[in-house]
This record gives sequence, structure tokens and C-alpha cells, in this order.
Amino acid sequence: MNIKTCFGISSCKGGVGKSTISCNIAITLANQGYKVGLLDADIYGPSVPTLLGIGDKEPEVKEGKFIPFEVFGIKAMSIGFLVNEDQAVVWRGPMLAKGLDGLINKTHWGELDYLIVDFPPGTGDVQISMSQKLKLDGTLIVTTPQLLSLKDVIRGINMFIKVGVPILGVVENMSFLEENNQKKFIFGESKTKSILLKENINLIEELPFNLNIPKSCDEGKPYCFDYKDDYSKQFENIAISITNKFKNKEIFISNLFSISLISLKDNL
Repeated sequence: MNIKTCFGISSCKGGVGKSTISCNIAITLANQGYKVGLLDADIYGPSVPTLLGIGDKEPEVKEGKFIPFEVFGIKAMSIGFLVNEDQAVVWRGPMLAKGLDGLINKTHWGELDYLIVDFPPGTGDVQISMSQKLKLDGTLIVTTPQLLSLKDVIRGINMFIKVGVPILGVVENMSFLEENNQKKFIFGESKTKSILLKENINLIEELPFNLNIPKSCDEGKPYCFDYKDDYSKQFENIAISITNKFKNKEIFISNLFSISLISLKDNL
């Protein structure tokens, strides 16, 4: 197994589109010529099998190792393959981290440029244990414009800073709805960019509502595999931003120490 770079995608709050974004980033990186693996570590709702059209299939096992599914140009494994579809997972942080570490090491990933770990939402014991056990090279944060989501993002960024995981940047999902060349801010105008700017954290993209996303999710055909438009171009920009940070690793790591713990009260 040869994994050059492992990074997480975290939302800190559920329901913001993290797993959908994870799948589309993975496919976009693969389209750019990289060898990509996607590990669905979201114990609260492993949705990658559905999003990639794998369903409830079980992975093949050879010589004691799982063979990841190869779909849409990427390799994919999910913690959902280890439990029944209708069964809740009640593992605590250390047990989960150990299980995920075993899943990574007992999966025949082959050579990968990037292994993407789709984190469970939240900022508690589970996420801390996972971050430390998996030795992430960085993490990307997904949010929405809502103040409630932004509060959780700030907690998440502070958590990753404390455990020494560099922040790749933030992607804001469902930022606005565009109709007749006009932007409608469903959740109100966002304060995300202004707050992150003060803290030297990059807001990489503001993704609009896309009415084709629910359809692509339900059909198990990721948007960036089927469509080539302005929306998929934004994912290309996200992928380029991520790869550039890892290419300039020394600068990227040094920036970690220039980021202070964020206080929401100081920014509102």
C-alpha cells in the first residue's frame, strides 16, 4: 500500500452536503489524472455507497484484505459495508479510530496519490480520535451560510488546529440560488468569507443551490461525472486549490502556525 497524501473532509454539522462534495472532489481529482481513493468514515450515515451507485454490495476479500470498489475512476470503501444497512453504529472514538485504521490498512488500495476520508459530522471525541489516529495531512471543511453551521465550523477549525491538522480551506455549500441571473440568499447573506479572511483561512468556493444534485445523488451518478458546466468547474477549482497546497507543503504547514484559535464573539 502506497498512499502519498491522506486528507479529510469534515462538515462539523450534519446535512450540509459533505458526502456529496467528497464524492465530487474525488471524481474531479481522478479526472485530473490522479489516483484517488475515497473512504467513507461517516458512522452516523454512510452514504457513499448510495452516492456512487454501489448500494448494499459487499466488497470482495483477497488474502485477508478488502478489495475496494472501482467506480467512476476512483476506489471506494465504506464503513457501511461492515454493518447492516438498517443498523446503527455505536462505536466510541478510540474504537472507531482503531476500526478505521484497520479498514485503511486491511484494504488493498494499491498506489494512491490521494486518499480522501469522509468524516462523520461533529467536533467531539470521535473526530478527535480519528484525526490523531489517521495522521491526516490536512482537512477541508464544508459549511452552509447559516450562522448555526458557521458556529460549528469554527469549533471544528479550532479542534483541528489543537490536534495539529492543517486546514486546507472551507467550501460553503448552498450559498445562494441563482434565478434570472440574480442571486437569492436563502439563508441570508453569508459572513463566512469575512470571518475566515481575518483568520488567514481560505474560502475556496461558494457553491450555489443546484437543482440537479438531488437527482444525481438518488441515481448514484455523481454530478461531476455526468456534467461539464460552471458548477463542475467550481469543483475543478477546489481540486486545484487542494493539490496546490500539497505541492507547496512547506508553506502550507507553516501557515498552520499562523492561524490562531477563532472566537466567534470577536468576529460578529
